[in-house]
Amino acid sequence: MNALILLLLLLFVVLSSGNKIKENDRTRNRRAAGDNVAEMDEIARSDAVYARMRSQLRLLDYFIGPKGPRVDIRQFVNWDKTIIIDHLFYVKPKTIWEVQRVVNAAALTGVHIRATGGGHTRSPLYPDEGQISMDVRELERHDGPRMELHKPNSERPYHTVTVITGVLEYELNEFLVKNGLSMLSQPLIVNATVGGMVASSTHGSSWSAPTWSGYVVEMRLVNARGRLRRFSKEKHPELMEALMCNLGMMGVMYDITIQVNGTLIAKVQNQYVPLEDLFYNQTNLKNVVTSHFLTEISWYPFNSVNPEEEAVFRHNKTVLNSWTVRRDLVWLRTIVLVDAVPDDHVIQGPVYLPTGGSISGGNETGILRGKGALNIAKLLPSVSYHYLVDAFPTILPPKHGSETSAAFVLNIDNSFSRPLRAFKFMAEKVENQIKSLGSSPMNAFLPRFLQNMNCLLCFGNNGIKQDDDSGRSMVIDFLAPPTQFGFYDTAADFVQQFRQEKIRPHWAKRHTDIPGIVDVIKETYGDNLEKFNQLKFDSGIDKCGLFMNSYLTEIFGRPQSYYKWC
Repeated sequence: MNALILLLLLLFVVLSSGNKIKENDRTRNRRAAGDNVAEMDEIARSDAVYARMRSQLRLLDYFIGPKGPRVDIRQFVNWDKTIIIDHLFYVKPKTIWEVQRVVNAAALTGVHIRATGGGHTRSPLYPDEGQISMDVRELERHDGPRMELHKPNSERPYHTVTVITGVLEYELNEFLVKNGLSMLSQPLIVNATVGGMVASSTHGSSWSAPTWSGYVVEMRLVNARGRLRRFSKEKHPELMEALMCNLGMMGVMYDITIQVNGTLIAKVQNQYVPLEDLFYNQTNLKNVVTSHFLTEISWYPFNSVNPEEEAVFRHNKTVLNSWTVRRDLVWLRTIVLVDAVPDDHVIQGPVYLPTGGSISGGNETGILRGKGALNIAKLLPSVSYHYLVDAFPTILPPKHGSETSAAFVLNIDNSFSRPLRAFKFMAEKVENQIKSLGSSPMNAFLPRFLQNMNCLLCFGNNGIKQDDDSGRSMVIDFLAPPTQFGFYDTAADFVQQFRQEKIRPHWAKRHTDIPGIVDVIKETYGDNLEKFNQLKFDSGIDKCGLFMNSYLTEIFGRPQSYYKWC
C-alpha cells in the first residue's frame, strides 16, 4: 500500500511540473466580468490547469477517503459577478473531521487551500485556479451549537458569543436581538459570513468602534497539519494581533468568540445636504462626523441636474456649465444611541435600501443614474428607531449588470484636513470628467469612518501613524461597473496623490488593478508583514504556505526555510 501511495505521489509531481504554466501577473487566473476577449495563450493555460486537476482529483479523493467530503471541479463567480475563476476544487465540509481530512489531503498533494464563504470579496483573496476552495457555510460545531452565548466571568467581564465561522450576519443578528445583545459594527449586507468579515477586517463604520476584527477574543482553527488549535487574547496576545485579520493565511478558522454588548437602541436620521457644506467645509465635516455614533456619507454624482440640464444632456450628451458638483446633494445617514423610543415611534427591523438590487441608481443609465439613486434613498423615513444591529442600511446583490468597488484607507488627523483634501480631490476628478466627457468615473462615493485597533494587518491600524493622528481611519469607497471609463484611472490617481500619507487598500475591495499596489502595501505596513510571517511560522499554524495564493505570496513571500520544511 505504501508503495502504491508513493507511486501516486510521484505521478502527481510529474503531472504538476509538466503542466504548470507561469501565471500572468495582471490576471492572476482571474477574469473581470465584461472582458469578453480572451487570448489563446490564456485559454491554453486554463485548459492545462484543468487537465492537471483531473489527475490531482484522483489523489485528493484517495487521501480524503470514502467518508468525504466530496471534491468537485467547479467554476467560481463572486457575489457581484466581477470575479470569475475558471476551475477550482470545491469542497463543502459539514464537520470538523471533514475539514481535517481535506487539509491533510491538501498537504499531502501540495494543492493549496483557501476557505471561502459568501463570496463578497472583490479582490484576489480567493483561491487561485487549480487550488481548493473550502466553502464553510454548512460547517457545524462538534462540541456546541452554531452560536453559543457566554455570560461575563472573572476573566472576561462582558458577554461573549462563540460562532462557527460560516454563520451569516443575519443569523447572528437574530440571535443577538433574541438574547438582548448588540454588536457595535455592522455590514451593509446581511449574508456575509462571520469568518469572512474577521479574516479581512471588514465592516464597521462607527466613529468610536473598530471593524469586526476588533471584537475577536478567541479563535479555534485547523492548522496545516490538520490539528484543531485554540488561541485567545488572554494567553496569546501577540498572536491574536495576527489572527484577528489573517486574510485566510492562518489555517481554516473553525469558530470565533467575539465580545458583544447589551441591548442598544439607535436613532437613525436620513438627511440630504449640499455637497459644498461637507466636502468644502472642514469645520462642518469634522463636527458632523465626530458628533454621531455613526456617519455614512453617500454621494451619487450629477444628482442635482435640473430639468433643462437633463433635457440637453439626453439630447446631445452635453453638460451645461450651469451644473456644478458643489450643487449636488449628499445623502447623510447618521446614528446616535438613545435610552428609549419616543411614544410616537416603534422599534423597526432591518432596513433594506429600496434599490431593486443596485446601490447606484436602479435601471437608470449613464450619469443620470445619480439623480435616480438619490430619489431611491429619499424613499427612506427621515427618522426611525431600531435595535443597533438592525439600524445599519442593507443592500442586496445588483440585478442590473455588475457593480464593483475600489476602496482605500487613510488616517484621520484631528483637524480633518486629510478627509477634506481627499473629498475635494475626488469631487474635482468627477466634475472634470462629467464636464469634459459627459460621463463619471464612479456611480457612488461612499466614505466611512472607524476606530483603529492593535492588529498587524487591519487597515484601521494603531501601528500606522500620521502627524496629528486621531487614532481613527476613513475608508474612501467608490462604486462603478468594472468597465466604466475612468474608474481605475481615478482610483490610481487617488492612490498616487496620497501615497506619501500611508494610504492602503481595503483588503476586500478591488485594488489589484492599481499599478504598483503591492509596493504601496509593503511601504505602508512595513515590518508588520514580516512580523505576521514570523508569528505564523513560530506558532506552527502553517510553515509551508498551504493556505496562500499567488497574490498573497507576492506580498508576503515564501515561508522562511521553505525548502527545509516543505
